[in-house]
Amino acid sequence: MQKKRFIAGAICPQCRKRDKVFVYYEADEKWRACSSCDFNEPFDQSDNGQPEEIATRVNQSRLGEQPLAHEVAVEVVKLIDPKK
Repeated sequence: MQKKRFIAGAICPQCRKRDKVFVYYEADEKWRACSSCDFNEPFDQSDNGQPEEIATRVNQSRLGEQPLAHEVAVEVVKLIDPKK
């Protein structure tokens, strides 16, 4: 096994611990494994899309709360000339 390269922020699919997943090369094949449990599998980047955002008090709106200015959809406004 060559050097382990840890993946920042990655969550182990088996034990669900953060920052324990690393990648390494073995026989010209890329693998990923967890330093906390026995998870080990070939690394396939095709299924690594954007992770879901973790729900926090900052990114969740409260009941009855108005959206912030940057969360409101942008609408096109047509300006008219009042002299016409």
